[in-house]
Amino acid sequence: MAFTKNQLDLLETAIAQGALSVQFNDRRITYHSLAEMIRLRDTMRAELGVATPTTARPRLINIATGKGL
Repeated sequence: MAFTKNQLDLLETAIAQGALSVQFNDRRITYHSLAEMIRLRDTMRAELGVATPTTARPRLINIATGKGL
């Protein structure tokens, strides 16, 4: 199935609002659960080649010190 960026945006907006229904043009789609919507969103992102936002990982830097003897 071919998805559009607009459909992805509408789905992401609905997920953010906690809604289970999305209206696109003259069609209204009601999903059974938030999990179903998230799976579809991930599928749409993969098909469209849209990167999934990631959260920054904490960095750990080790500094070795010594007296140089």
